[in-house]
Amino acid sequence: MEDKELPQNNADDTPPIFKNWNQMYITVLVLHALIIFAFYMFTKIYS
Repeated sequence: MEDKELPQNNADDTPPIFKNWNQMYITVLVLHALIIFAFYMFTKIYS
C-alpha cells in the first residue's frame, strides 16, 4: 500500500466568493443574526 501525500495548505486557498475566509465567516454570522431577528419579528407581529 502506497503512502499518499496530503495536499499542502497553500496561501492560495481562498473562498470562491470573497478575498479571504474572515470575510466569509463575518458574512455568514451577519446573515445568521438577520435571519434570527426576522424570525423574532415575525413571531412578535403574528402572535
